[in-house]
Amino acid sequence: MTLLMLNAASPFAQEVTITDASVWEGGVTAVYQVADDDRVDSEFTASADLFITLPRKAGEWLMYIEASTSPQANGVSAVYPTANADAGSVLDEDGDGGIQISEFNYTFQLAGDRSLMVGLINPSAWLDRSRITNDENMHYLNGSFKNNATIEFPDYTFGGVFRWLASESRPEISLVISSSDGKADVPDRSYQNLLKLSSDERGAFLGIGASWLRENTSLRLGAWLRSDDHAVAGNPDDTEMNYGVYGVLGWQGDAHAVNIRLGMANEDVSIATRFAAIAYQRVIRNSLLGAGVARTIIANEFSDGNLENISAAEVFCRIAIGRLDGHITPSVQYVENPGFDSSGSTKSSSSVVAGVRFHWSF
Repeated sequence: MTLLMLNAASPFAQEVTITDASVWEGGVTAVYQVADDDRVDSEFTASADLFITLPRKAGEWLMYIEASTSPQANGVSAVYPTANADAGSVLDEDGDGGIQISEFNYTFQLAGDRSLMVGLINPSAWLDRSRITNDENMHYLNGSFKNNATIEFPDYTFGGVFRWLASESRPEISLVISSSDGKADVPDRSYQNLLKLSSDERGAFLGIGASWLRENTSLRLGAWLRSDDHAVAGNPDDTEMNYGVYGVLGWQGDAHAVNIRLGMANEDVSIATRFAAIAYQRVIRNSLLGAGVARTIIANEFSDGNLENISAAEVFCRIAIGRLDGHITPSVQYVENPGFDSSGSTKSSSSVVAGVRFHWSF
């Protein structure tokens, strides 16, 4: 039979024929960027993704293998982390690139258009999704357009995802329950440490979303909570949970598409407390044009001399490469370093970043 690969974890959706044998797909991405900040070095980064699925009668196995190069110490992605959401996607405890199994899970197909995925998962793949601003390999490279800045997603972690597909009388429902800490959040980035779910410093990440999907429009609304302790701004002896709500509105028609993202989080403990972004894209023959702006508001309690509200903007043109299943994408961004992603003399600085991305799907 034929299956349209729409696993939210995979940016390489395409029609493939499946049997009881495994199916694989993936891609390679390379990015070169240069900033007009004299203190920042130009940088080349690369990554590779491989998704392997094994369909079974009652469900499906998924393994996602990911690799990336090491970010440059004083490169663009080190000083302006949002400028390249693909940089350093796999890092060891020393901050060097490498290869890892990012996801390994099984999806049970239940009755009534329901499914349950359990294992090593990516929580951000199932909430806050968008048709045109979720994939740094295909669309916007700036991380401000990949996910809502106010949602405190864990990295790849152990948990479960329950989905109930939409009907005429109800929206699609997604429920994510996982550990509050992912592989990039534990000190040594090891699977052994990741399995210590009972650690006193960890809690749970809970997220729920409802999606109304139509041919030309889409609306997603959701809420999330992290139960691990967060220090209260201005009173570090007190702790609270972090939580928030989000919304994603999309429209597409003919060659045009628009996406709007909104979010808010607990301003007592969350540095990023409000978020808004709008993105536009247009298809022109074998090219895709995109333009977007995003704004992240810092909670008043954190707005000291080193932290400021964040603005980001990106314009790109994705051009198909002949008959190859690949493309090249020049882009220009305006980025601000908020001061809590890196340290040193470049805190709260801004820059124009020019770059080019090459991607090949297989």
